[in-house]
Amino acid sequence: MLSRREFLKRGVTFVSLSLVSRSMMMQVTPGHETVFGQASTFSGNSNLLVIIQLNGGNDGLNTVIPYGNGVYYDARPKLAVPPKEILPITGQIGLHPKLTNLKKLYDAGRVAIVQGVGYPNANRSHFRSTDIWMTANPDTIEKTGWLGRYLDESIARFHGVKLPAANIGGTLPLTLVGERVVVPSIANVESYQFLTDARYPQEREKRLRLFQAINGQPFENAYLDYLAQTGVGAQQSAAELQAAVKKYTSTVEYPKDPFAQGLKLIAQIIAGGLGTQILYVAIGGFDTHAEQNTARVNHPMLLETVDQGLAAFYQDISQMGVAEDIVMMTFSEFGRRVRENGSLGTDHGTAAPMFVLGNRVKGGLHGEHPSLTRLDDNGDLIYTVDFRSVYATILEDWLGAEAQAILGKKFEKLGLIVR
Repeated sequence: MLSRREFLKRGVTFVSLSLVSRSMMMQVTPGHETVFGQASTFSGNSNLLVIIQLNGGNDGLNTVIPYGNGVYYDARPKLAVPPKEILPITGQIGLHPKLTNLKKLYDAGRVAIVQGVGYPNANRSHFRSTDIWMTANPDTIEKTGWLGRYLDESIARFHGVKLPAANIGGTLPLTLVGERVVVPSIANVESYQFLTDARYPQEREKRLRLFQAINGQPFENAYLDYLAQTGVGAQQSAAELQAAVKKYTSTVEYPKDPFAQGLKLIAQIIAGGLGTQILYVAIGGFDTHAEQNTARVNHPMLLETVDQGLAAFYQDISQMGVAEDIVMMTFSEFGRRVRENGSLGTDHGTAAPMFVLGNRVKGGLHGEHPSLTRLDDNGDLIYTVDFRSVYATILEDWLGAEAQAILGKKFEKLGLIVR
C-alpha cells in the first residue's frame, strides 16, 4: 500500500516526466522556488513569429532566379526556367512562375528577399547543416536551438502563458528546444488533449480532476514541483487550444495539403489569443537530386504548395486584423549546386535565398546575389549574407531580444523590419 504522499509523488513523476527533457531537469535547482520565477533578460513584445522550414535543401537558383545572367542558362540547359515564364523583379532577378501569390505580396511591399544566405565552410550534410541552421552555431554541436534559447531567456515574461510556442507536426525541431521551456509538437487538434479511455467517457471528468489534484499542489522538492507545473501547463494549454479552435471562424479556404492545413492550425492558435509567440511548420520534399521538374520530385509543385498555403494564411490573418503583429520567415538547410546533374536534378549546394513576409517587413531585395562565376572549390555559390544576421534582425527588431545573448556573437543586422 502506498501512502498518499508517495502516491502523489509517483503520480507527478509518471504523468509528467515524458514532457520534460533531461537537460531541462538539470536546470531546476532547489534554490529556485519555481523555474517560472527566474528573472527574464528581455522585456519582449507581443509580436509573433512564424517559421517555415523548406526541408531537404531548396533550389534557390530556381526560386529566386538570376534570369538576366546567361551563366544560369549555360549551367542548367534542361532545368533553367525560360525567361518568358519568370515573374520579373528586376531586369536580372525574378521569381519562379509558380510563386504568383508571393509576387503579388512582393509588389505590395510585404516580402523581403534576402539573397545569398549561408555561413562559412558550409556543410552539405542534411543532418549537420539542418542542426547548424537550427542552433545558429556552425562550429560546435549544440543541444538547444536559437529560438529555444530565446524562450529560455524570456521565460518569466511568459509566466501564465500556457502555450508560448508550438511546432505543428510530429517531431519537435531542434530550433525550439530549450533548457527551461516545454514546447509541444501538435500533429492535430484532436490528439493534442488530455486523453482518457474512449470506452469509458463517463470517467473522463473524474480522471481529469485526479490529474489536476495530483499535479496542482505545491511540492517541497524543486524537481517534483517543476514536473507538476509542466504537467498542469500541458493539460491547460491543450484545453485552451481546444476552446480556441472551436471559436475559430473564417471564410478563407485553405488548400487540403498538409502544409496549408498546418498553417490553418497556426491561424486557429493565433485567433484563440493564447499569447503564443513562436509557431513552426515544415514542408519536405526539397531534396531534388533527380528529375527535379517532373512528377517524381516536382520542385515547381512544391513551390506552388508553399505559395498557395502562405497566400491563404496571409489572407486569414489579414481578415482577423492581426497581420501587423505577424512576421513569417522561411529557411532551408542549404541551396543546390549551380550546375544541373546528369539525372535532371541538382545536388547539395550552399547559399540560397530566404523570404521574410509581413506588413511590417521592409520589402524588396536585401543582400547581394552571389556570383555564378566566382564559386568555391566545389563549384558552389559563395554566400553573401550570414544567416545569423537574419536571425539577429528578427531577434532584436521583431522579438525585442538581445541577439548576442542568444547567438553568442554579434552579427550585423539587416533592415528587414519597419519600426
